[in-house]
Amino acid sequence: MKALGFDKFSLLGWSDGGITAMMAAAKNPDLISRMVVWGSNAFVSQQDLELYEAVRDVSRWSARMRQPMEEVYGVEVFAKTWKAWVDGIAQYAKRPEGSICMELLPLISCPTLIIHGEKDPMVPNFHPQYLLKHIKGSQLHLMPEGKHNLHLRYADEFNKLVENFMED
Repeated sequence: MKALGFDKFSLLGWSDGGITAMMAAAKNPDLISRMVVWGSNAFVSQQDLELYEAVRDVSRWSARMRQPMEEVYGVEVFAKTWKAWVDGIAQYAKRPEGSICMELLPLISCPTLIIHGEKDPMVPNFHPQYLLKHIKGSQLHLMPEGKHNLHLRYADEFNKLVENFMED
């Protein structure tokens, strides 16, 4: 962003992108104006490992969830890449408290909006609560019917939330 001429900017991050945004905000507090994360977590719990293992085999996913990814990556590459992601994310469980970026959360100083779908099958509800507790001054908006792709399924509501937050 510096190379593009931006002194300060905001971050929006979904899932692993939210983890990346939190790390960037913690390590670059002078650069980040605001941050929105959704479907994100700061640690991997035993419950998370069980969820990841349950979705390891993409051939068992519904066609609606699997086909868009297969169209982009190809059937074999998507299956292989997803298994590698499951194996990779599981490695965090071996770290103290399963930390991905827990120790960085107190360093985040920008206004932060956490959005969470209460029916997210990939990110249990204790994760956004943890983020809320450990990111100073953060706000949490729960979407009762939202799942992991809430920004797609409820695009109008999601976009309005983000727009309002960014304009504050």
